[in-house]
Amino acid sequence: MRDYAEIFDRKAELLYEKLKNGENAYADFVAAFGKAVAFISVCDTEQRAYVFRASADNADNAWEKARTSAAEFVRTEKLNPVWVKGDIAKKGEKKPFSELSRQLADNLEDFFSRGIAFDDDLEAALIGAEINGNLLISHKDGKIKLTALNKYFAFCEVRTLTQFPEDVILFDCESCFCDEKSAVYELYSEGESCGRRVSCGLDKQTAYRAVCTSSDYLAMQVGLDGKFDYGCYSASNKAISGYNILRHAGSVWSLLLAYRLSGDKFVLEQAESAIKYLIRNMVYKYPEKNSRENTLYVFDAEQSEVKIGANALAVIALTEYMDIVGNNKYEKYVRELGNGITELFDERDGSFFHVLKYPSLAPRDKFRTVFYDGETVFALCRLYGLTKKQSYLNMACAAADRFIAKDFTKYSDHWTAYALKELALYTHEEKYLEFALKNAFVNLDNIYRKHTQVCLELLGAAFGLLCMIKEQNLPCGYLKDFDEKLFVETVFQSADYILNLYGYPEYVMYFERPCGCLGSFFIRSDRCRTRIDDVQHFCSGFYLLYRNFEKLDAVRKDGQL
Repeated sequence: MRDYAEIFDRKAELLYEKLKNGENAYADFVAAFGKAVAFISVCDTEQRAYVFRASADNADNAWEKARTSAAEFVRTEKLNPVWVKGDIAKKGEKKPFSELSRQLADNLEDFFSRGIAFDDDLEAALIGAEINGNLLISHKDGKIKLTALNKYFAFCEVRTLTQFPEDVILFDCESCFCDEKSAVYELYSEGESCGRRVSCGLDKQTAYRAVCTSSDYLAMQVGLDGKFDYGCYSASNKAISGYNILRHAGSVWSLLLAYRLSGDKFVLEQAESAIKYLIRNMVYKYPEKNSRENTLYVFDAEQSEVKIGANALAVIALTEYMDIVGNNKYEKYVRELGNGITELFDERDGSFFHVLKYPSLAPRDKFRTVFYDGETVFALCRLYGLTKKQSYLNMACAAADRFIAKDFTKYSDHWTAYALKELALYTHEEKYLEFALKNAFVNLDNIYRKHTQVCLELLGAAFGLLCMIKEQNLPCGYLKDFDEKLFVETVFQSADYILNLYGYPEYVMYFERPCGCLGSFFIRSDRCRTRIDDVQHFCSGFYLLYRNFEKLDAVRKDGQL
């Protein structure tokens, strides 16, 4: 058996060599609060990290006390110290607990970047990663959960609280992380990126790694029956109930895009298995038409309905697959899914009927979500590309005219961006090109502030169209108002922020089952949710970033294409 204690000691030594650089800041903390406080986190990748804390008259002594406790635990429990992280408090301030409560009430994300000490001796102190990983704050209520806090304190052998103190100490840490190969990374110490490894700027390799690891995660979620394991709240490893066949189809498409980059045969095989499950969830409108072309719908048995978006995403996934493998294996399915879309199209105004009841196929909802409209126009363009039937292109154009008339830019919809990019392959009408660029550009401020999981897809699709317009010298008067440099700066800023939601080991080591979400993505604002569609959007966004990286980087440096 390997000497885990020796491995830990070496990693702790490597960490402290880096952390010692902040000794002046640690001295300032001691001057302000009378003590230094250090934390060492140890994780074997299978279970949540154990955190050892210690306070002393200086940082050296605090670190040594925490290191001694951690080393003893590693030795007695025979814990493999695959990942080790060190934190030492470097600045802080005392605040009334009531003020902290108000601050929490205003925070919409399940993420708190600072440490909290509930006593002046700095013994009942927690780093932000512990607070987030153990869901000790109810952001819905804007409160720290005293029962959960005391349960965790008891687990850590820290004195529990009978009530919250009048004042707490909020602090930031100098932090470093040591991985399985004993490589040491400095971590951001504050703000939205707190706890993530410091980067010198997002590069192409980072985008590639994000695509590959997140698609690996998606591929591993495909069961023997082709159905995905839908997702979980990663912090607690609690499964998310329900299933959405539309999100299933979208996740298949994402796997196929990732395969284009990685060439990973396992990813392709899992996508093929998930396609078979998708086909098993299709229903013919006319059962008696056994040999002739029929009308086909993707059904959601769990919700007892048919969504036009599911038909659309199935078309997108199946056409992507056939293009990748170079055959027409699923062409009949695609044509019949297209017939289902056609039956839900209203030629009077270019709209679609969104939802039918299942199995009766009776009308349910005329409108459900704007996403379905963009998905469907994207699918119609794919159908036209496959069949060359003019009716599909006519429907796509009519729907796009409606997008313009109803000003769909207000929705910041990524599927609208995909749809207009695909439409530009077949028609170069200026009104569609201008609307597509406007759909991205007028939303830059909103994207910059909100950083949702789909923003990188919106920007990536729009940038692909911008490249097409300029390379082919297509007519587009809106170019004079389109600030390429600002646009590209937003792309990189958005991608960099999204890395705060990436399953780096220094993040996931504080989750219930770290290896289960390593290299994936999670949503902070919903209990660190990791769901197949979330991963799909992030994976596809970084796919577009990777494919266009050289051109994006050129604009970042030179100001324009």
